[in-house]
Amino acid sequence: MKLDKMAEKLGFQLKSGVFSRTYNGYEVSLVLYRMQGQYVKLPMLLFVFSQALDKEVFKQLSKGNVFRGFVKESVALKDNAILCSAGFRDKEALDEFLEKKTQIFKELNLGQLDYCPYCGQKETDSLRIIKGAVVHVHEACVNNFVEKVTTHLNTVGSSKENLVKSIIYSVIGGLIGLIPSIIVMMIFSFYSAWLFLLIPYAAFYGFKKGGAQKGSYVMIVITVISLILAPGFMFYVYYDLSLYLEVSFGMMLNSADIYAAFVKDMIMAVIFTLISVWASWKSIYKQTHGQIKRDIQDLQG
Repeated sequence: MKLDKMAEKLGFQLKSGVFSRTYNGYEVSLVLYRMQGQYVKLPMLLFVFSQALDKEVFKQLSKGNVFRGFVKESVALKDNAILCSAGFRDKEALDEFLEKKTQIFKELNLGQLDYCPYCGQKETDSLRIIKGAVVHVHEACVNNFVEKVTTHLNTVGSSKENLVKSIIYSVIGGLIGLIPSIIVMMIFSFYSAWLFLLIPYAAFYGFKKGGAQKGSYVMIVITVISLILAPGFMFYVYYDLSLYLEVSFGMMLNSADIYAAFVKDMIMAVIFTLISVWASWKSIYKQTHGQIKRDIQDLQG
């Protein structure tokens, strides 16, 4: 169902280019959002609050499954928004849902983001659409924020200090991400390509520990390292097999069956590595300067 049709069914109105409605004093937006690992964007309800939602608040929100399946986001402030599925049969079902949730919001003293997030003052003179939500701002505050962030990215953000160290740490992190695959292979004598999903995350964790700036190139580094480590692991598995058989690696591959299995496993290693990089892309990209630049472009309109 198209978003405008869903908005009409659930009682949302188009305001400032956003489908939104107010319930018990809380503004809720209907947005299209791509979940991590999803191929397409899904219709979601977006709630934006005036403060960061700490672990205790998340715990209260999820207690008794009252908010099962929510996703946290950052809208102008850090970790101050949540999304959940917009799959309701009609407006009455949504109202029932909102009645329960807004009561929980009030019990947790969660307020709406009704002030300029850059200075904290309520008397605003402009607005921006940030991740599908209307955010009231001061035009001067936005311009000042954009200028400061842009200057930072062009100076400190472009520094290559600790880059070599971060790349080395990234390789070490990727190798640590391979450990589960190695353990499974040693114990059960087979491998699970799905475990390759750990490699990009582990490699990125290592990169961060190295202390280099997280420029847009980080994803290229993570992709290259992942594409070396996973197929390299498969190559080592077959090389180890040749040692076990006490024949040279090349001679072992003269066997048509082993050669076919080797080619198949190498191709699968590459495919699943690309899948794992793709699945982790959004999560990692959100922590890089590339995401910051995109957010700045949205602020500039």
